[in-house]
Amino acid sequence: MPGVYSSSMIIIHALLLLVLIPLAAAQPWTNCGRGQGNYSAGSTYETNLLDLLLGTLCHNASSSPTLFAKGSLGAAPDTAWALILCRGDVSAKMCYECVTWAGHYAATACNRSRDVALCCDQCYVRLADHNFFDPNGNAGVVSSLSALGITNGDVVGYDWALTGLFSSTVKYAVDNSSRMFAMGYSAETEPGIYSAAQCAADLSRPQCRNCLQGLMGMWRTTFLRNTRGARLAGP
Repeated sequence: MPGVYSSSMIIIHALLLLVLIPLAAAQPWTNCGRGQGNYSAGSTYETNLLDLLLGTLCHNASSSPTLFAKGSLGAAPDTAWALILCRGDVSAKMCYECVTWAGHYAATACNRSRDVALCCDQCYVRLADHNFFDPNGNAGVVSSLSALGITNGDVVGYDWALTGLFSSTVKYAVDNSSRMFAMGYSAETEPGIYSAAQCAADLSRPQCRNCLQGLMGMWRTTFLRNTRGARLAGP
């Protein structure tokens, strides 16, 4: 049977996430805004964004028992919104360092896009010029797919093992984790399958379960059944 365990493996977590690895090793996963435009260096919006992320939320998240923080700063049209969720098994120091790096990297990675989702090995950071906080839906889900796939062997058996692993990982995250976080492993296939699931601390456990189950459903319509490495994440 698939087992669930906690470790320090290189995995990405988002506000809401299911992940199957192996994935491209240690590469940040960046999703740049869809038509939101860009901001200028030194602009009021950039000042608000950096003050919010690096001046307030970085400390709030790393000092929180749940390693989570969100908020907004500034008046329209220069209001900045940000959300931080660090991986459920990292230290406060690792959380702080990851968010600090991500905050500086976001502008370079997306040419100062006004809507950025950035997943690093140890944290997830979302930055935007609009309110994207939605505890009741999976709007804005983004996906990432590795180039790997099951080319030989029992694809049906692999798919069956994956479904069972996801179910047990989600159940553990919702029912047994104070940070609504879990990692899992199944040895029923060769190679074995790893998974992770995590919800942000502002969701109730029923909301977390509904959202993760929704992502499980989206997995079926987003990726092929022989996919070996992929992620789904979204607020």
